[in-house]
Amino acid sequence: MGTGINPSKKSYRDLNELKTRVQELVYKEKYAISWKHIKQNHPNITEHEILNGLIYGLYKPDKNIEARYVSWSKLTTSPVRLIRIVFELHETPDSELILVITAFEEE
Repeated sequence: MGTGINPSKKSYRDLNELKTRVQELVYKEKYAISWKHIKQNHPNITEHEILNGLIYGLYKPDKNIEARYVSWSKLTTSPVRLIRIVFELHETPDSELILVITAFEEE
């Protein structure tokens, strides 16, 4: 699948608005996950855990990269662990797309 990602990322100042938009996009299956990186470095992370983190997690803006966000979630398979998901929203010709950059278990 081609990503169809426009180089310009969409930035949100209101994290509640961001979360609502991310939830809409997840439900519409408008997301892409960088599995090559995730599975190479964090093979125990599942799509279900990433999607739960995007839908229900605690959001914060990335400290270093504009229009990049971080979500934390404990909605994981057994055993329960804290997962960090790093993502961006990109504009596409017909909508937006969530691009999951990475996801990993917090120490």
